[in-house]
Amino acid sequence: MSTPYYIPDENVPLPPADAEVITTACDYCIVACGYKVYRWPVKGGKNGGAMADQNAFGEDFPVQALGPWVAPNQHNIVLHKGEPHHVVIIPDKDAEAVNVNGDSSLRGGCIAQKCYNPETPTRDRLKSPMMRIYGLLQPVTWDFALDIAAEIGKYVIKKHGTNAYGVKTYSYQYIENTYAITKYALRSINTANFTFHDTPSNVSSTPGFRDAGFDNFGAAYQDWKDAETLLICGTDPYETKTIMFTQWIMPAIQGGQK
Repeated sequence: MSTPYYIPDENVPLPPADAEVITTACDYCIVACGYKVYRWPVKGGKNGGAMADQNAFGEDFPVQALGPWVAPNQHNIVLHKGEPHHVVIIPDKDAEAVNVNGDSSLRGGCIAQKCYNPETPTRDRLKSPMMRIYGLLQPVTWDFALDIAAEIGKYVIKKHGTNAYGVKTYSYQYIENTYAITKYALRSINTANFTFHDTPSNVSSTPGFRDAGFDNFGAAYQDWKDAETLLICGTDPYETKTIMFTQWIMPAIQGGQK
């Protein structure tokens, strides 16, 4: 007899009318599709009902095709303020930009499964820094890990100079999220050995386009849709930026874009 390693859920709870609603964005790619998170406590067993006044969607269930239904992969249980809470994460039907009217990729439609839940495969997620002590990786406190990293950094800089201390970071979401690490590398450490995630050094990742006068990261999605000719090199936007392709590029191609 085979072992059922995966048993799919056959039903999911609806969020009650008083569920907390949070807006967020998918983090699988840079398109930034909008989502809504519905969160409510498990304790008490209060879930939404099938009538419009009984659920957070304000809809009578079952709904018509493309209505605000919830797939099993869009539900999870997480800890919030130390208590188990339901979360339902679905595309934002009110979105007026990016994923207009709440479209989603298959990846984005499942982001609820990424939330930490010790009853799911996310139990393998690290919850504290790990340090190899006497040959074994062991969990340590953040203060301890940061102290060790600082001492090693001081040693490297003293022995080999500032450029021996390399810093590599991500570059998405612009200066709001990259200022601290950039300031740390270029001002506090003062190292030239610094770059963002997709380049070997701190230079443009598309120098040919920049030399030709194109600011290829400056276009809005509407620009992609309105262009008469679109040149795509070395990527497959349907696979890597699905909603950008299906909602913005594909309609343009169907309308005659070259």
